[in-house]
Amino acid sequence: MASPSSQFDLVKAAESLLADAKHIAGHDETDPADLQTRKRIAETCRKIAFETAPKVDVVKAEWVVLADVAAWNLFISWSAFDHIPLSGSITFSELATVLNAEESLVARICTLLISTLTLSPGPTSNSVSHSRISPLLRTASPISALAAVAVGNGMKPYAHWPEYFSLYGRREPSRGQTHTPFSYAWGHPELPPWEVKALFPEYSSQFTRAMKAREIIGGDVKLVGEGALYDFSWAGRWEGKTGEAGGPVKVVDVGGGLGQLLRDLLRDVEGLKGEECVLQDRREVIEEANSESEKEGDQGVLKGVTMMEHDFHQEQPVKGALIYLLRRILLDYSDDLAINILKRLAEALPENDPQARVIIMEERLLEQPVTQNRIVDFVMLNLGGKLRNEKMYRELAKAAGLTVVKYHSRKGDPVCVVECARA
Repeated sequence: MASPSSQFDLVKAAESLLADAKHIAGHDETDPADLQTRKRIAETCRKIAFETAPKVDVVKAEWVVLADVAAWNLFISWSAFDHIPLSGSITFSELATVLNAEESLVARICTLLISTLTLSPGPTSNSVSHSRISPLLRTASPISALAAVAVGNGMKPYAHWPEYFSLYGRREPSRGQTHTPFSYAWGHPELPPWEVKALFPEYSSQFTRAMKAREIIGGDVKLVGEGALYDFSWAGRWEGKTGEAGGPVKVVDVGGGLGQLLRDLLRDVEGLKGEECVLQDRREVIEEANSESEKEGDQGVLKGVTMMEHDFHQEQPVKGALIYLLRRILLDYSDDLAINILKRLAEALPENDPQARVIIMEERLLEQPVTQNRIVDFVMLNLGGKLRNEKMYRELAKAAGLTVVKYHSRKGDPVCVVECARA
């Protein structure tokens, strides 16, 4: 049988690369029309490099990535990228002075980052300037927080995998919310991940910044009308009784963070009012959400929304709502814990309203392995969770006393919406 490498057509790949390069030549790199072409070029280049480079060089390239990550993560923690002029350059000596670091150490880090193209060489020897990507690693950029979290949630636990799986066995994490690879790597295996983060204020702050970034919370996801994966507009038109006593609760955002999704719903769903919505999360998160809402005053999008401290592993206090939302929640947890979370919502659904829903919005596990999708699944493994496919979601729903009304997804798109009703 032919190996994958022997089936690779280098000439065809090179011709495809040339055609795509000609297509975008001279275009502004921010042109959204070229986004898929640029991604295809990058993937083609990756395949060409993998299939044509000497095998040992392919392996060594992975070592380079490890060193690159270590270098830029250290510079992020030192705010070093902030001190490199957006236009111009800075000498290693000048950078070392503002960082209060030894020049020889700073020089070694800078030259590594120059060699990996993360930074660019300055106009003179022993100087450095920004590359096309390094401004994203400045403190003001949300990507810097995402990058730091990728190390803290990803690389740090990965480095401890041999020890972790030797101690706990060669199986998926299955000890509830504790004894996860993340907690083990950070030195507190007996604690859930969020309690571990609270012990490290600097990292906790980076994580909070990352969770506010549109790149992590879903970006500008269309929620109504044509093009929406799931159209929420019906909730604004609903005139039936909701809430335990026929009250006004239409939407309960369970574990909704600072209310990013609720803001989008209140902005886009005609007829939906803040007074009809509840935002639930841990105490410290709700306190921050309240603080932000108060700063916005009467003109704030979340004005009227009930802010409620709640642990979604416990009984749901808001009964009979029209919609219970779970966005990016279940993927953090094992099957047993995910089933329990869903059971709490199944119990809260009104018995006499067949239109009431539990809506799950998450990244799904794609059937065809795609690098970025599988990386997310690995990070979830570190936290004790996992990405899931349609079959897995249906099994969770059934075990929790729910039925999947419809599984909403698009080919190649990692985002899914699982629409559930009382079984």
